[in-house]
Amino acid sequence: MTSRPGIHETLHNRGHGIGAVPRAQVPRRPSKPIQPQCIDPTLEDERRPIHHAANEAARPPPRGRPLLFYSTIASHGTELPMHPFPYQPAANLPAPPRPGSVHLRDASQQRRILPGGTGVKDAPKLGTPEVVVPPVKFPGGKAADLFPWTGANPEDTLSEALVKAGVNNKPQIMNESNTARPSLWPNLKGQPGLSTLSTLFVAVLEKRQQTGRLQIPNTFKPPPRLTLRDSTREQWLHDLANPATGLRRLSRTIPHGLTGKVLLEQCLNKNIPLPRALWLAKCVGINELRAHKRKGQAGTVTWGRGWTSSVEQFLDGVIGTIGQGDWKPRITYALQLATHLYKEHLLDDDHFLDWIVNGLDTCPSERLFIWLLVVSVSHYWTDITCCRRRGKRLAESLLAQLEKIYRLEDLNPYLAVLQYLENTLVRLLATRPACLLLPATWTRHGPLMQKLAERRVHPQITQAVKRLEARNNRLLESSKNTSPTAQTPAGRIYRVLDSVDYNNPVRIEDLSFDCMEIITDAIRLIGTLLQWSCSCYRGGVHRIYLATRLLRRWSHLGADVYDGVISYLRDMSWVATGDPSILFKIVAELVRSKTFAIGRYLQWLIATGSAGHNMDMSLPNSWPLRLITEIPLNGLPDQIRTLRSTLLRGTAHASEMEERARGYAEHMISQTLPALFGLYSTTTRFNEAELDKLSPTVKLELGIWLRQHVAQYAEVNQHVPTKDPSVEETAAISLLTPFDFHTIRSYLERFGDLAILADVVGIVTSSLDSSVLACAADTINYHTKAFRALGAFDPLFARIASRYAALRTVRFPERELLLSLASLARMVQADGQLSQLLSHDLSRLDQKNSLAACSPASDNMGEVLQTGSYSDDEIERILSSGTSMDQQLMARVLRKIVGNLEEHSVKGSLHFSHHHGWFHRLRSFDEPAFDMVVNEWLVLSLMAQRTNALRVALPTLVGSGCMALTTFLDTMRACVAKFKTNPSEHGFQAALEGMQILLHSEVFAQSCLPQDAYRYRLEQRKLCLDADGSIPQCISEVVGLGSMAYSQNTHVQLLNLLSSEPVTSILKSRIISNPTCLSKLSREASGRYFKSSLDTLLDPNGGLRLAEKTPEQQVLAVFALASELSLPICQAAIEQIFASDTAVPGNSNDALSAALLSAIKTAVEEGQLSGLELLASLDAALTDQIRHHAEREIINASAFFTGLASTKAEEFEEVSPEIVQKYLTVIDLTSSKRIDTTEQSVMLPALIDRFKGIAQALDDNETVDKQPSRANSLSVVELYAWLNALLRLTISHAPTMLHNATHPHQTSLMSVMTALLTHPLLDLHPTIAEHIFDVTVLLSDYISDDVRFNIARLDGPRIANDARCLFILAVIAPVDGWLVLAKPVNPPPVQPSSLPPTPAPLPSQPSPYQSPQISATTPAAPQQRYFNQQQQRQQQMQMQAQQAQHMRTYPQYPHQHPQNKMLPAQLQRTPSNQPSPSPLQQMQHMQHMQGLAQQRATQPSPVYSQRPTPAVGQGAMGSQAPGKLQIKQEREVRQYPFVQPRWEILAESSGNPHANETAINLSLFGARKV
Repeated sequence: MTSRPGIHETLHNRGHGIGAVPRAQVPRRPSKPIQPQCIDPTLEDERRPIHHAANEAARPPPRGRPLLFYSTIASHGTELPMHPFPYQPAANLPAPPRPGSVHLRDASQQRRILPGGTGVKDAPKLGTPEVVVPPVKFPGGKAADLFPWTGANPEDTLSEALVKAGVNNKPQIMNESNTARPSLWPNLKGQPGLSTLSTLFVAVLEKRQQTGRLQIPNTFKPPPRLTLRDSTREQWLHDLANPATGLRRLSRTIPHGLTGKVLLEQCLNKNIPLPRALWLAKCVGINELRAHKRKGQAGTVTWGRGWTSSVEQFLDGVIGTIGQGDWKPRITYALQLATHLYKEHLLDDDHFLDWIVNGLDTCPSERLFIWLLVVSVSHYWTDITCCRRRGKRLAESLLAQLEKIYRLEDLNPYLAVLQYLENTLVRLLATRPACLLLPATWTRHGPLMQKLAERRVHPQITQAVKRLEARNNRLLESSKNTSPTAQTPAGRIYRVLDSVDYNNPVRIEDLSFDCMEIITDAIRLIGTLLQWSCSCYRGGVHRIYLATRLLRRWSHLGADVYDGVISYLRDMSWVATGDPSILFKIVAELVRSKTFAIGRYLQWLIATGSAGHNMDMSLPNSWPLRLITEIPLNGLPDQIRTLRSTLLRGTAHASEMEERARGYAEHMISQTLPALFGLYSTTTRFNEAELDKLSPTVKLELGIWLRQHVAQYAEVNQHVPTKDPSVEETAAISLLTPFDFHTIRSYLERFGDLAILADVVGIVTSSLDSSVLACAADTINYHTKAFRALGAFDPLFARIASRYAALRTVRFPERELLLSLASLARMVQADGQLSQLLSHDLSRLDQKNSLAACSPASDNMGEVLQTGSYSDDEIERILSSGTSMDQQLMARVLRKIVGNLEEHSVKGSLHFSHHHGWFHRLRSFDEPAFDMVVNEWLVLSLMAQRTNALRVALPTLVGSGCMALTTFLDTMRACVAKFKTNPSEHGFQAALEGMQILLHSEVFAQSCLPQDAYRYRLEQRKLCLDADGSIPQCISEVVGLGSMAYSQNTHVQLLNLLSSEPVTSILKSRIISNPTCLSKLSREASGRYFKSSLDTLLDPNGGLRLAEKTPEQQVLAVFALASELSLPICQAAIEQIFASDTAVPGNSNDALSAALLSAIKTAVEEGQLSGLELLASLDAALTDQIRHHAEREIINASAFFTGLASTKAEEFEEVSPEIVQKYLTVIDLTSSKRIDTTEQSVMLPALIDRFKGIAQALDDNETVDKQPSRANSLSVVELYAWLNALLRLTISHAPTMLHNATHPHQTSLMSVMTALLTHPLLDLHPTIAEHIFDVTVLLSDYISDDVRFNIARLDGPRIANDARCLFILAVIAPVDGWLVLAKPVNPPPVQPSSLPPTPAPLPSQPSPYQSPQISATTPAAPQQRYFNQQQQRQQQMQMQAQQAQHMRTYPQYPHQHPQNKMLPAQLQRTPSNQPSPSPLQQMQHMQHMQGLAQQRATQPSPVYSQRPTPAVGQGAMGSQAPGKLQIKQEREVRQYPFVQPRWEILAESSGNPHANETAINLSLFGARKV
């Protein structure tokens, strides 16, 4: 349509000449929901109306007759409220407006559906009658006080009579011939007239009430379902979405196939109003339930759960569309629909609520907001948090989601949902804090609540979180991992430092930050670090460099390292268990890196006068002067060196003597390295033991001096290969030979200067010599921990790997480089590319060594082997004579090579260069055969006790890569097992020497090349530190063999072995990582030998003389030594004392336990936390023994509660709460997860008896308040001391004790706990009541649902009004608990045999609360309750129908109540088929009425007598004779359960509109017709 000029736009758009402001056209109702653009969390029934823009003015109504409506204010279909049943219209409805009387002032608020939708009025169509809107009708079809004009009413038909007389509704009475005054007035004017008149009025009211009641049975029928076409079904759904279409018409053709999730989706897609959607769901549900009724109770339960699952799947699907299109109104509609279904109890409540909690627990962060919205719905929130079972799951889910969000680095995208989540947690904390009682996981969830309190700066929230934390800590079960001393700052620092992984790069920044978070004070932090570094209970030189790096890092961050170090040294806490040389080395490294101010220290030394010249340097208090004798001088200013020389003048460390010693040492070293220092003659031999006597300062200076010469011993090469074969570079190449490198490495390792050694290794990695690179790789492998702590490992490994990759581009690498680098790569788990290159090169090397020959080696070996020659040439000729060799010949050649090696070793010859290659060449003939030959040779040598050959040959075999050292370990363990079959001292000597071959030694083997000796020592160290524990197991087996072949010599040798430095180092590392490993070893060996090793570890200096003390004294001494660092060793020592042979004689085991208990009591009294932590980390068997002893003491001490009435007053003085508290401390520290069924089966009845005794004591205490003469009762505070101890025992054993307990025992325990909780005396002590409540809540997590039901049934009257008990037992009021069916009891003879029997009444009034989980008494789902009610209702309907049939036998008044038969005839309605009474009969009735009035003067009104008596069991009512006056009699009224049929409560149905069409029999309620 084209716009025309000259016409106003509004006129053009609206289609009429009246100017109007543009107004938005109201379209037809769309198929999609029209909802506000927000989600309403309250999910209420009513919705806000949709407001249009403010600038849109009203449009005048179109011409013509308007539609009829009942209000001038329009209403939308979506705003239709949910009315209760039956529907009652609002009072004072306005009359409909007359045609043409619509006010213009209301036109702007009217929502009209305009034809066409374009705003242009179409031409009126002639002859089409307008549709009249039907009026509001009550159920039954009666209009609300009016009926619409249709043009066919009686008054519209004009006639002569109608014109003359008009229309009136006056009834015509045909049988009234005269007035009633003559017959009534004589009876009313006398004295009883007032009584007679009142009787008439009451009789009239009774008649009206009786005739107005519903007496017929209900005729409810579920709306039928029909199979319709898709188009018809869609049209039906559109009609259902239209509020103008009546439900009664739609109920005739409900489409078949709309069930479950499909039904809900159709309601959502068609935007069906919620009342109509609920109506449809009920109609479908009724039919589905009746269809499943044939399957019995199980079928209805299955359908109910399936329907609930459909609702859950529907919500899941809608929630899954979040962020897509119009998701907000769709989610709002779905939540409202599900909420209404839940409110109407049309779902399986338990299943639905569990699904909500599970959805919150498993939802991703993107959908967390929606699930929080679902949980926050008031109906769901109330039912979830009303019991402990679901409330605990809700709290755990909320805290788990909060933990996931708090872990994120960037919280900005989640601020909104985080705030909502925190609000939900705060709401739970404020309303149901008992749901947050989570002692088992509080160590993880507690910090989350603390962080929540920090984010929400509110005093009430902070106080609530603190209170919740205190309650959880009170319930927290103490265990070995959560002992109080385990959380000390120093202990946490030690654990952080011990847990450093040296197999990966050490991130010093993260490590320093973790330590600073634990201890913020720099002085304390540095002291703790130094204590760990120098402790004798830790091992490894890597501690020096790790501590140095940490101190450097903290100094860079601003910490005063100087003050921290000096404060720790002055404290002298390191004297007893520390190594001062490690402290001085740390200071030396700090001085070398300019971190420690040595000038400031010298000033302090002078100011304090600590530089005494006559001081012995070996004494601990001489540390101030000794410190300056162990610092490096290189890099110090001249004035500092001069001041140091001045202070040391006249002492043994004077600068002149240091210079002299340094010069001699440099001369000695230069003679051993002539090529490095340019010397030509090295005839002078020196005693290198003199180097060990040098001062640490001289050693440090010598290390720097060697490094300088190594760095200078290089040349620039212009053709240095790189990884790219086509590229060469110019770089400095180290010229160091393998011998020079071995010598320099040995000096630096002797000096203990590994920092300089790392620099030297970095310099020699530029060499092109494969042997030097192999030595460098072995050095890196040997000092892995130290180089990791230094931060030099990764650069060195990268450089040597890069050099290997460059060398293999120009020539094939040598075998020793491949072996060394492959071993290093396996240790650090290098990348796959390097490992593949090394494997490829090794395989190529093996193929290269296979030489082609014409004959095997055995062809020309006969005469050579018969000569018995061991010369080098003969062995070389044998290995070069062929490419194959059988096993026997290989064994002979092996013995030849070993014999030649022994000859060279005996002669002291240093020519061992050939043996390395001989072993490799012999192995290349046949590797499997060679391995078998070597194993046979090892077994024969050990069994024949030829250990000297093993000591000589093994370094070369292992260093050349021909044999693994683990092979010799396995062989030795097999031989030890054979020796044990026939123990002898010779066999023990062979095993002992073999053990010494395996153990790590600082002395190099002299029977092989230096590189083989170094690689052999590397393999020894790896084997000793291997995590599988083979070496400790082998040591245990050797000790067991020695104990079997016992002699004085054997005993001494075993003690020397176990006290040696290699064995103690192995045991120390094992015990620190696993304190119980020694107990496993002691089972196979005699524990007394390992006791000596533990004595050495505990007391390295031997000052305590532990071996000379008795076991009881040793226990006390070990407890005195216990600290955070010595804790694992002290634990092993305590276990060893109890397991040793010295504890076996007599009854000493109990004495040791008593001594241990005494030591524990002393530690508790003195506050020695380390000793208590030692107890917490003991072996489970030992701690169980101690714990059982303490538990028995508490149970026995509280035995007086079981006989409280007969207990004397003086017995209370024998026990005190302080002693009980000490036992409780022991129990907490020795608690474990082990299950002891015997102890717990005895303990549970004992605890129940004692709790009952405490309850009796509380009763007596309450009596004391009334009778002060009774003084034998304890006060409430004293009772709580005992109650606290018993509650702690209950918590400690609750999981396993209640799990193994029977239902009667569980019921007894929970019953007595609820009795204590609800005791009226504890109302004055809320803290005690709260403690009992918390423990009962925790116990309720372990009981079954049957136990909850039994407690609710037995203790129902006591717990009914206590919200705490209801929360604990998870009992709720049933939905229909307030409804009962009250019926009078009929005498048995009156009931005819044809009538069905009356349902059996309840034996007593049912408990007002019941458990929703118990299905034995109450069905689990509403559908089950519905069918139980259906059966009862059908029986009642049958009874009523038979009674109605029986009443029809009376011919005159079929509907008259028997009590109303005394009324006169003229007051009763006369049926049309009966003759009217005569005047004589009326007079007789009036005389009878006068007598009736006299009787009523002394009786209550029949209306009152007709009401049912509310009391139960107040007598019985006899049968009445018809026509006689009812005398007031007591009638027994019994109550029966009544359940509403919730699926059948429909606003509209398809039954007879004029009958009782409700699903509930309204005659039971005395309903009247409207």
